[in-house]
This record gives sequence, C-alpha cells and structure tokens, in this order.
Amino acid sequence: MRYVKIDEGGSPANSQDARSDIMPVANYTEPYWRCELHPVDDHRSSEALPSECDVAIIGSGMAGVATAYHLCEQTKGNEPSILMLEARQVCSGATGRNGGHSKVRSITLMSMKRQYGVEVANEFAAFVYNQKYAMKACVEREELDCEFEMRRSFDVFFDEGEAKEAKAWFQQCLKEGHEWTRECDWIDEKHVEQITSIKGAKGAISVPACSLWPYKFVSQLLAGLVQKKLVNLQVRTPVTEVHDEGKFSIIQTPRGTIKARKVIFATNAYTGGLCNTYYDKIVPYKGTAVHIAPRMPISPHLSNTYNISYKPKGLGVDYLNPRPDGGIIVGGGKWTYADDKSSWFNNWDDSTLLPSVQPHFSSLMQRHFMGWEKSDSKIDSIWTGIQGLTADERPHVGEVPGKEGRQYVLAGFNGGGMAMIFLCAKGIAQMVSREVAYESTALPVMFKTTRERLKASASQLYQART
Repeated sequence: MRYVKIDEGGSPANSQDARSDIMPVANYTEPYWRCELHPVDDHRSSEALPSECDVAIIGSGMAGVATAYHLCEQTKGNEPSILMLEARQVCSGATGRNGGHSKVRSITLMSMKRQYGVEVANEFAAFVYNQKYAMKACVEREELDCEFEMRRSFDVFFDEGEAKEAKAWFQQCLKEGHEWTRECDWIDEKHVEQITSIKGAKGAISVPACSLWPYKFVSQLLAGLVQKKLVNLQVRTPVTEVHDEGKFSIIQTPRGTIKARKVIFATNAYTGGLCNTYYDKIVPYKGTAVHIAPRMPISPHLSNTYNISYKPKGLGVDYLNPRPDGGIIVGGGKWTYADDKSSWFNNWDDSTLLPSVQPHFSSLMQRHFMGWEKSDSKIDSIWTGIQGLTADERPHVGEVPGKEGRQYVLAGFNGGGMAMIFLCAKGIAQMVSREVAYESTALPVMFKTTRERLKASASQLYQART
C-alpha cells in the first residue's frame, strides 16, 4: 500500500469562515503523542472525493476510527462504502492530546449512585471496566504496537477531610454491595505514601485501568482499514455543513460535496459547529497536558497511573500516566487558570497555550513523588486539548433526534472519553449496520441522546454551578 502525502493547499478553513465558528483551527499545538507519525497521518485514499457513500464518518480520532473498525467487523464480506473526513491530520484532535489512560475516578462512580441509583451506577461501571478488555482484544487481534498495558490506577487525596469523606463513601458502597467495588480497594493513611510513592497523601482508592499510546492505537487501526480499502480516508478536508436532501445527507467541504446515506458525527467538542442540534449542548473547553522527562529513568519504575486530588474540589485534580520509558504524561492544573474563563470555556482554539499552568507542572514530580527529588525532571512538551462539556456530564450517543436512521452521534465525553469511546463506537456501529434501536445495544441508558436531555444548555448550567 502506498500512502499519498498531501502537500497542496488543503488546510482547514479559518475558524471565522465556518458557518458556525466552532471548527478545528490550523497551527495547533503539537502534543507529545504525535512525535512519531504514521504514514497514514496525511493520507488521502483518492485524489478526488467520491460523489456519494453509504456511511460518512466525520472525525478520525478514537470515536471515528473505532466506529469504522466495528462497522467493518460487523459486516464482513458485505461492508458498506465508508468515507472518513478529517479537517486536519489523523488523530490530531482530542484523542491525540489526552492522558493516555482509560479509567473512571472512584468519586465519579460513588456520585453516580447518588444521582441515578445503584443499578444504573453498576451498569455504567461495568461498561467502563469492560472498555479495557475490548481494547486489549483489539490490540492483540490487530497486532497494534501502542504500549498497551493493563494496569491499576490510584485516586489519591491530599486533603485529610476529602480523604475521610471518600473513605466513608467507599465503605458505604461496599456495605450496600455495589458491583463496581469488587474491582477497587481503599488504601489508608498508614500505608498510602509507601504504596503510591506520593508524599503527603492522606488516602487513596485503587481502581482498574489500562494505558496506551492513543495516536499509535488509532493510526495503526485506521491504516489497516485503509490498506484493505475498507475506508476511504480524506485528510485536510473540513466539513463545513451537513443538510438533508431526500434520503441523503449532503456534506459540504471546500473540496466538493458528498451524498451520504448515513452520517456519523465523531466530532466531540466540535459537534455543535456542524449539527445545530448540539449547539450549546456540547460546549468546547480547553485543557493543558505536558510530557515530563527525568534526566535518566527513575528506579523503581512507577507502574500505576494516577488522579491526584488537591483543593478546591472539582478543580484541583491532576492525572498522571507514567510511560514505559520513564517519561510522564501529566494534565490538569485547572485551578491555575479557572478564573480566566474566556481563556478556556467555550474555547476551541488548540493553537494557544494556557501559560499559567506551566509552573505547577514544572516541578510536580520533584514535589510529590518519592525518589524524584533529584531527578532533574523537566517539561519537554506542552500542548492544549479541546474537550466537550455536556449539561449532565454524560456523552451524547445514538441517533440524532429528528434525524433517526440518517444521522448518528458519539460526542461530548467531558474529558473522560478513553474510558467510554471504544464500546460506544461498537454500539453506534450496530445501530448503523443492523438498523437496531439504541436499547438493543449494550450502551448505558444514560448516554442516549434524547430531546429531553437536549433541553438543557451546557453553558448555562455550568455558569449556574460556578
């Protein structure tokens, strides 16, 4: 298979030229995960766009590529014609900018019980726990070289009061027999520093997780589909509008127009710029992550991933993913820029940084981790990522209301997509390939996109909470 490098002027339109200006911008900050590019990164399967297709997938991150993969797996021998449109390069959006681990914080599971009840909380927990097994099976089946590891992760609490509250919540869930607690353990203050290697920790919960190099997972999985000619990939082809015409959806791009029988919006925070149904229902917001490298690998190696909870609640959380070579991916630090709301909220420009967070990250490993005090660890890469906020902090998955049987969405993952997307994509693929109802899939009921959920404005509810 020969990949075609695109070197003509096919860059995305400036964000101000879009119908709604929520569009991926050019000159984005380069995430660490894109330091080893795959030949498929800048690939077009054909010089010209096809005039029509069975399924058009907008977006080439985890959501888009996993959906294409599951579609092909479910229709072997009778695959639909699949067109994948990407505004920039492969996996250049949120997937290529995240923390590289798949987990859900224990606090999320405990709060879900309060909001939805035990049964729904257990359903959600089973879904996100199964994510790592499904991804592992895919890595092994497709022989993906992406640093995939089955791991444990620590939810660490620095504040004594928050640690006591978390312990009480967890013990209550244990007594009530919540299914998800079978995978988790409480680590008390007596041993928590030694077990987690974090100085000053007051308590922690150990939870299941997996980690990987997300760009390599997505690009290699997509390359296999492209090589088999199961997917027509078109990078640097931003979609500017989608509208109906008879039985088709008409997709407009600067390179031409396509008629699609079905359209899948795998566009996360940018979905509101293409589908009016989700304008102000999925709100883009910025975050920052870094790659930290020690002068030489520290021994013993940190073998777990982390969420570290500081104060204030809700804003004071970092995530850390120690990589096999000894480097660390770190993100969070939201409290350092939260007051400057215009710099991050309802902001989809990932070409600029949030500079106030960098001092927090620069000495984080030396401050908090045993054995790292003299590591001479330094930030060697810093980048911005765009996430999608929803009013109830749950993704929108399923048929777009009013566009049933024609348009589908999996977007709005509230910064936690790696723990949900791969199996959400499998459910969407079932709905598209078999034309089954949402309820016939294994998707959590709370994810279903409905008119009722869409009544709430994400931005208004966020402002009310803050």
